[in-house]
Amino acid sequence: MKIPEEMFLLFHDSPGTGPSTGVPTGKRHPLPRSRAVQAKTAGHGLFLLFSLLILFPSLGHSEEPVRLDDKAFFTLDNDVDLRESLGAKASKLLALAKGQGMEFGAAQAKRYCTLKNDHERVQWVLNDLETGEVISRSANADKRFFGASVSKLFVAAALLDKQQGTLDTSQLDHLVRMIVVSDNLSWKELQRQAGELGTNDSGREAVDEFVQRMGYSDTKGFQGWLRKKDGTRIHGNELNALELSQFLYDTYHGNYPGAEVLWKVMHATRTGRSRIDKYTPSYVNIGGKTGTYDGPNASPQTIQHETIRARNHVAVMKIDDKYYGLSILSNTGRNEDVAVLGGGLIREYLGVEDETGVIGNSGTSRAPSVACPASGAESVTR
Repeated sequence: MKIPEEMFLLFHDSPGTGPSTGVPTGKRHPLPRSRAVQAKTAGHGLFLLFSLLILFPSLGHSEEPVRLDDKAFFTLDNDVDLRESLGAKASKLLALAKGQGMEFGAAQAKRYCTLKNDHERVQWVLNDLETGEVISRSANADKRFFGASVSKLFVAAALLDKQQGTLDTSQLDHLVRMIVVSDNLSWKELQRQAGELGTNDSGREAVDEFVQRMGYSDTKGFQGWLRKKDGTRIHGNELNALELSQFLYDTYHGNYPGAEVLWKVMHATRTGRSRIDKYTPSYVNIGGKTGTYDGPNASPQTIQHETIRARNHVAVMKIDDKYYGLSILSNTGRNEDVAVLGGGLIREYLGVEDETGVIGNSGTSRAPSVACPASGAESVTR
């Protein structure tokens, strides 16, 4: 909130300019006729300023972090504006997503501690994308979980890698729909195009080859079953949070052709509002990819869950001018669990608090202290 111009006029003898801008205001404040009048005027001004600070505490706070600009953000380093490269409908999908700013109260803090120690159904990694450092991870972060639509990230990356980062308008349209609104038809189409033959299996082979070349040795980032030439079949869509965190690092640093395109498109994802976005402050821009699936486990040999109830979210966020990655794979079947776990992790390890001045049902404007015992099942390298 800005101090009204009239307040500045009480402190300025010179006429005709606004505070610090030099732009004419069209108003003049008469010069004081005596020191007594000058002191009286200043006293009135201080009284009014003090009153405003009581009524509007935000006047005394530093300004909110500068928000990213959509047009500037979705323009690549080569000056190509991704939104101008798309059709009218798809271009509207490219708008920066941000946290929902919901209050993280005592109930959420309690549930967070329960989830943090659920090593059968939940795994996570929180990492620093600048350095690659793992800040916090669950002990089971290298175990395979069903990835659901999170695997779409690897299909996008494999296609961009194949085409050296250059997509035609149709491919870019499909990529935006696949990542931003999780379109499944676009997923299958781009996976086929990633392959040399344009077939389902050649696409799966291409995605798997890219994933292995990048060093994600225990990730199966393709959709469906890959039938090898020797007749064996490999189940796709099997991921783990540890290798997802490495993928986010590689994407942020541009370690494969076209990574910049995917990095930017991820920031428009609309499907995370009931997950990690929920308890992330609204001044934080947040991107990533979610995944959802309920059904039987088609690959019990590699995934230990009897039934799949996947609620996943892989997120990137900028906090205090630094980027972090948060990869959560969950088999609890509840969006709220992912939201709570994400909200707790960024509070416990990154010091994020509820937005100042937001008072929720608890009657407090600050989140409760969030800290949970490691119980020997968590590894922290910071």
